[in-house]
Amino acid sequence: MLSQRIITGPLLVLLLLGLAWLDQCVSGMQIQTSNLLAWPMGSFGIEVVPPGLVLFIVCCVVIALASKELAAVAYASGTRCSAGLIGTFSILALAAMWLGSSMPSDAPGVDTIPMAMLACLLAACFFAALVAASWGRRTDGILASAASSVFFTIYLGVLLGFFMMIHVEHSIWWIIGIIAMVKMCDTGAYFTGSAIGRHKMIPWLSPGKTWEGLAGGLITAMLTGWGLSAMSAAWLIDEPVIPTAWALGMGLVIGIVGQLGDLVMSLLKRGAEMKDSSTLLPGLGGIMDILDSPLLAAPIGWLILVWIA
Repeated sequence: MLSQRIITGPLLVLLLLGLAWLDQCVSGMQIQTSNLLAWPMGSFGIEVVPPGLVLFIVCCVVIALASKELAAVAYASGTRCSAGLIGTFSILALAAMWLGSSMPSDAPGVDTIPMAMLACLLAACFFAALVAASWGRRTDGILASAASSVFFTIYLGVLLGFFMMIHVEHSIWWIIGIIAMVKMCDTGAYFTGSAIGRHKMIPWLSPGKTWEGLAGGLITAMLTGWGLSAMSAAWLIDEPVIPTAWALGMGLVIGIVGQLGDLVMSLLKRGAEMKDSSTLLPGLGGIMDILDSPLLAAPIGWLILVWIA
């Protein structure tokens, strides 16, 4: 298991860094009338490719894979759920948050349009789920099915949408930084817990987690936040300077929230009697097994960067 993680983990890191670089190259390109992007973005008054086009495409692929895993978790828990419906509305919610936050500040209704779009999408998701669940004149588990579809749409589309909102105002490297703080916390907790972990944190939910491991993980996340703030000050001249105290606090908060995100997915899998969401990634499990922590950290990271800016 560890040997597979040592191979799969670095490959995912290299892929993520490459996609971040590609996103930077595409951002700011002029949108021509003959361009495929002219209609969807031009209708929002957007004349250049906003930051995040590559990130949006990557998130769509991730959503397509993750929605299948979440639907499988729902089925294993006894709830009928459509992966296609979850994926479709999650991508629409992601697009609404991205394009809505990319609108010019002087556009009419700029403060209310994104919120209205998202609310309409969630309402449409609920009613579409009702129709899908009742197809074939079935009435069993209707409410649970519709509620699960809306929940998973928020879980995937809305939470990932906060990464898109971060990228509209900040460098994509701060998204990489938030993910790094979360994953370094996981790594620090794993090795600290393996070495000196004695006191189980939540044995009925996640038997491998210990309080010693959590402490080691949070210290690692804080040091990562401090290091990233120094790198940002040196290389990202357009980004706000983050004081050391803020950087350490950011690492601490994001580390805690990331661990909570991991426990949320553990709770869902435990209810479905599943160990991993899938076997897609050798040694790591499925998409949701690596996405669970960053998902919950995304809105917190966005809030912290708003306060700092």
